[in-house]
Amino acid sequence: MNTALPARLVGAYAALPPSRTDRERFYEGLAGRGIADGLEIPYRDGLGEDAPWFAAQLRGRFTRCVLTLIPGTMARVGASGTFGLASADPEGRRAALGFLHEARAAAEELNQLTGEQSVSVLHIHTAPSTTAVAEMFARSLDEIAAGEPAAGAWSTRLVLEHCDAYAPAVPGEKRFLSLEDEIPLAREGGIGITVNWGRSAIEAQDPSRPLDHVTRLVSEGLLAGVMFSGAGPAANGYGGPWADAHLPLTQDEPTSLMDADEVRRCLRAAEDALSYAGAKIQVPGDATVDERLAMLGRVMRLLPARGPAGRP
Repeated sequence: MNTALPARLVGAYAALPPSRTDRERFYEGLAGRGIADGLEIPYRDGLGEDAPWFAAQLRGRFTRCVLTLIPGTMARVGASGTFGLASADPEGRRAALGFLHEARAAAEELNQLTGEQSVSVLHIHTAPSTTAVAEMFARSLDEIAAGEPAAGAWSTRLVLEHCDAYAPAVPGEKRFLSLEDEIPLAREGGIGITVNWGRSAIEAQDPSRPLDHVTRLVSEGLLAGVMFSGAGPAANGYGGPWADAHLPLTQDEPTSLMDADEVRRCLRAAEDALSYAGAKIQVPGDATVDERLAMLGRVMRLLPARGPAGRP
C-alpha cells in the first residue's frame, strides 16, 4: 500500500493560452498557486526548437512529470492504420517500438536540459485502433525488456494508459484493447495501468465505467494513476457527443458528466494505490490565464493536498 500522497499532474497542453508570454504566466501560476507539481507532457515528434524554453518552465517547478505518447500514436495510427505496440503488422509494430525508443530518449534529454528528474513516466498504449492483438503487445513488452540498457540507464518507467476499448456497437475514439485484455499484459510485463476518466466513460458511453475501472485495477494491484478528463453525450463547444474532448467539470461545461462527486468517488476507490492523479481539460479559447488556472484549480482542489515536503 502506498501511504504517500500522489503527485498532482496537469495535462497543461489541453488548456494552454496561445502566446508564449501567457504560457509562461500559465506555467508560473500552476506551480505558484499549488495547482500542480507535475505535468502530463504530449510527445509527437521530438522536443523541437522550443525545448530549452520548455525546460526552463519545468525547472524548479514540476517533477515526476509524465510524457504521454498518445498524440504521436494517434497521428501515426491515422496515417497507416497498422501502427502500434499491439499491431499484428510487423512493420507497424516495429515502427511503434522505434517511436517509443525515441520518446524515451527525448524524456532523458529533457531531464538533462532541466538538470532534474523532471519526467519519470511514459504513457504507452495498446494501439492500433480496432485491430490490436494482445499477444503482439506482450511481444512488444518482451522486446522492450530484452533491449533495456544496463540497469539504471533509463530514469523513466512505462505505464499503460487505458483508452476506450474497441466495441463494434460503440463508435469510440481510440478503440484499443479492453481492460480485461490489458490487465494480464500489464501484470506479466511488470507495469502499472492508468485510467483516464473520459476515455473510460466514452468506452461504454457510461459515466460509471471509470469508477468500475479504478476499482478493478485496485483489486488487481495495478492502478498507477487517474487523470480526470471529462466527456458527455451532447455536442458542445469543445467537440461532438462522446468525443475525447477533455471536457472540464460539469459546473464549467453542463454537458460534461464529470462532476465533483464522480471525481471524489474515483479517488476514494483508489484508496492509497495512486502514484499520481490529475486533470486534463480544455478551456474556452478566449479564456484569460487566470480563468484557465481557475478551471483547472476546480478539478485539482478535489485531489489530496500535498505537504510542504512533497512527494519523493
